[in-house]
Parts: sequence; structure tokens; C-alpha cells
Amino acid sequence: MPEKLHQDIQLFLEGKPSEKGEELWNNWYDHPEEILDPALLIQSDHSKLKKEIRQIKKTNTVIFLFPRNWAMAASLIFLMGLSCFFYLSFTKTVSKEYATKLGERAKITLSDGTQIWLNAGSHLKYPIKFKGGTREVYLTGEAFFDVAKDKEHPFIIHTDKMDTKVLGTSFNVQAYPDHVTQEVSVLTGRVNVKSTVTDENVYVTPGQKVVFKSKNNKLQAFTDIPMNSISLWRKNIIVFEDAPLPEVIATINRNYNVAIQIENKNLNNLKISAYFKELPVNQVVALVCNIINANYKIEAGTYIIQ
Repeated sequence: MPEKLHQDIQLFLEGKPSEKGEELWNNWYDHPEEILDPALLIQSDHSKLKKEIRQIKKTNTVIFLFPRNWAMAASLIFLMGLSCFFYLSFTKTVSKEYATKLGERAKITLSDGTQIWLNAGSHLKYPIKFKGGTREVYLTGEAFFDVAKDKEHPFIIHTDKMDTKVLGTSFNVQAYPDHVTQEVSVLTGRVNVKSTVTDENVYVTPGQKVVFKSKNNKLQAFTDIPMNSISLWRKNIIVFEDAPLPEVIATINRNYNVAIQIENKNLNNLKISAYFKELPVNQVVALVCNIINANYKIEAGTYIIQ
């Protein structure tokens, strides 16, 4: 406990004006169970202090302690603070966050051995060390997970629309906020995907994927997904399947760390299916324009699609 708080309580207990000291004492008096284990009082040898505290409980008034008893009170308050410190230290789960920049990818290994590959423009929040009955992380963006097997501690990935629960498997999660869909594609094992919007549940196995559609808040399962098509972004391959043009542009911007704008707003209604393998950004933009029958120009480093 900081020295200033010690002084505030001491002044109050000695009968001197101290609003802060009175506030601290009253908070402890009203809710002692929140900051002090009653067993500490029972085990304490400070019989006079215990007697005075009991008297406070009976009279609902504060008895100002003599200097000798103040030392015992200060010791008790210090013990209370120390107990809280150790309790919080051992029970609080310390989290860490990692965010990839545009055009950047990263690999993270968690404390349980789980390996995670983060795609560009993604954010992951995870505990430095897992505690409790589950292993939970929070994802914005896209990542491929190779989860370490642990049947006693399910692994859960939270996104803003889905909770993906596994015991030990490998799969890809795509949950960018600028996409109209979120999806989970499974490479190995069995995955349970639950909508946080409707509580709908879907089980997904290898070669399958489930897609959450924001338009109707529904989960839709797909089968016969080519295994070698899962997480192709890790091989610098970009795949679009009937994707809205704004989503395509956002993906290119994110992967290449460039700025692309759509000048002709009528193009936003178009959808694209395409496969780009390890191509430079100027070729990707040119191919997209060819698909939608548009042109582009570069102004101040920005690609402008007309």
C-alpha cells in the first residue's frame, strides 16, 4: 500500500481530519470480505485489535486507536494489501497482443505449443500462459492455427461473429471486419463453429468450411473443399471466390500495403472470382481491371480504378 494511504488511515484513526482515511476505513468496514480473508483475523494474535474491531461492529462507530494499537492496525492493513497483491498476481491472466502491419505476416507460438500464422493486417490477443479449463484467444483478421492437442483444455478462437472451438487440429479462420463474410476452413481434426449472433452451431471436418454471412446472420457449411486450397495466402497466393469488388480491393491493399481507390462507384456491385499467384501488385491491379472491364491510373502513389 502506498505511503500516502498509510498516512491517510493513520490520521483518521488518530482522530485527525482525513476524508481519504475515513473513506478507506469505511470501504473495508462495509465489505471486509472483498479484501481480507476472515481466517486472517481468526489466526491473528492481536487480541486487542480484534476486540476493537468487534466493538466497531457492535456500535457502528469508529474507535480511535492509541499509537500502539495503530501499529497493529497498520500491520493488519499491510497484510490485507499484501494478500490482495499475491491473490491478484496468481489468479490474473496476463495477456499479450500482436498485430501484423499491412504487407506483413508473422508466426506465433503459444505457451501450450500451438502455432499460429497471422496474415497481413491482423490482430491476435492471447494469454502469456493459459490458466483455467480453456485456452482462449481473440482474433481480428485472418490466421492459420495448428492447435496443440489437449482434451482437457479446449481451444477457443473468438471473433466478433464466431466462436471456434477445438481440442487439437489445424484450420484457417478468416474474420476481417471489412468482409461481408467470416469463415473457418478445416485441414485436420474436427471443429465446432458457433455464431455469437444466433447461437447456431456447425461441426466442420477436413475438407469442409463454414461461412458466416452478415447479410442474413446465417452459418452455411460447404463440403468437398480442396485440401490444398486452405490457407493459400501462406504461399503468397490470393484466391477470390465470388467476392465483392470492395472486398477484393481491401485484400489487395492489405497484402501489398498499397492504396487502391475505386473512382467509378458503379463497379462496387461487381463480384470477382480469381487466382493470383506470387504476382507484383501492378499486375494484380491490371488483371482485376481486365476482369471488370475497367482502367486504372496512378496518382501520387495511389492506384485509381476508373
